[in-house]
Amino acid sequence: MTTPAALRLDGVSKSFGSVHAVRDVSLTIARHEVVGLVGENGAGKSTLLKILTGIHTPDAGTIEVAGSPVRFSRPQDAVAAGIGVVHQEQSLLPNLSVAENLAVHDAGPDSPTRFGLYRWGRLNADARQVLDRVGSRVDPRTLVRDLSFVDRQMVEIARALRVGERAHTSPLLVLDEPTAVLDRDETEVLEQEIASLKEVGSVVFVSHRLDEVRRICDRILVMTHGELVADRRSEEVNEAEIFELMIGRRADARERSWTAPAAAEPVLEATSLRRSGRFADVSLALHPGRCLAIVGALGSGREQLCRALFGAVGLDGGRIELAGRPVRSWSMRSAVEQGVGYVSSERRVEAMVGGLSARENLALAPRGTRPAGSHDARRLTEQWFERLDVRPNDPDVALDRFSGGNQQKVVMAKWLTMTDLKVLILDHPLRGLDPDAAAAVNAEIRSACERGAAVVMLPDTLEEALETADDVLVMRDGEITARFDVVADAPTSLDLLERMV
Repeated sequence: MTTPAALRLDGVSKSFGSVHAVRDVSLTIARHEVVGLVGENGAGKSTLLKILTGIHTPDAGTIEVAGSPVRFSRPQDAVAAGIGVVHQEQSLLPNLSVAENLAVHDAGPDSPTRFGLYRWGRLNADARQVLDRVGSRVDPRTLVRDLSFVDRQMVEIARALRVGERAHTSPLLVLDEPTAVLDRDETEVLEQEIASLKEVGSVVFVSHRLDEVRRICDRILVMTHGELVADRRSEEVNEAEIFELMIGRRADARERSWTAPAAAEPVLEATSLRRSGRFADVSLALHPGRCLAIVGALGSGREQLCRALFGAVGLDGGRIELAGRPVRSWSMRSAVEQGVGYVSSERRVEAMVGGLSARENLALAPRGTRPAGSHDARRLTEQWFERLDVRPNDPDVALDRFSGGNQQKVVMAKWLTMTDLKVLILDHPLRGLDPDAAAAVNAEIRSACERGAAVVMLPDTLEEALETADDVLVMRDGEITARFDVVADAPTSLDLLERMV
């Protein structure tokens, strides 16, 4: 007797108005198989995953799980079928504890509830067990809103694994960019978990890191413009060939194509900044026309430093000067008034209003961003959509309908349209972007520098820092441990890593 496939799709399609997000997709995922799903931002991957997990209902086509036809009308239906998911945009409930979030889908005799009330000892013990599996030391009693972004991601992964464990059939785990915020050690733990899960179930793994996809997956599916265009065994293709299948052309060689200007008078200078428990005695200078990357491991303090430079969190000491003049009171409002922009790593929470259209989100930009008049504003929006290749090319679509990578482009464009932009702070600007989109964003970073802005970025990888930045600061335990001029000092990834740990 033939064992039914873990998942089978036949002719699945989904449209939003005139936008065809998924077109006639048919695929099969066997039991005990890890399948990679890749494609450009806007290729339809996120919509397809939302269909698999009950967020969207397909307009056409059929879905089978373990040989049985299913029709998901809500996420709980997918959970009941044994499908666990880690979304690219986190979906935990911030006002509940870690343990409560992990148990949110539990039901039946194994549920840690009695007469509708939690058995807290059992609840926290069960949570501790699954958190240990993913290498997380988070206290199960902690409220999710008090966790760091990385810790929340590990809880998301733990919750997806728990869904698989609770299912009455071979589980299917869907991971949408799960490693985007993880360091190397955490990524290795996740890879080990995927290998273990393969023994009892199947995995759909979505990532723009093509080296990870080839290393982790048995097969690779490629989507373009909502269609499935390739199905390859991982050992049959290299990263360049995957890129060409995704984009339709070969990847350009990565090389520095610009000459950074000499360090002029700084537009912003910080001296002996400190924030209790986060960073201490941090001094730096931001020069017009140059890009500064700040690298460091989890807990280095670099994220909080960037938020402090934007006035989003307070300082316990130190001095900030703009154009040589001391700043007496620093806040987000004063930062924006002085031409400082900031793109948060948590774009859905802090950088966009999902229910508004992309055009309306761009209109939220601060003063000095565009000529007055609705016609000029409309034309400028359309120009930036073309310039950044935002898909779908319709500024009137609600921004939460766009893929994560295209949301990132719109969020960046909001600040890039400022006519008086002096400093642009980018927290993980390439997170969730495909290689082609990342190249487009990098080009805009260089363009902002050429227009005289100083750019600060927190890269996802050391290689990204060395390819994009002119200067690199290394932080460890809240202190700066090294400074490099990328051209003059020619640091390697190992040079940076040695000062990070």
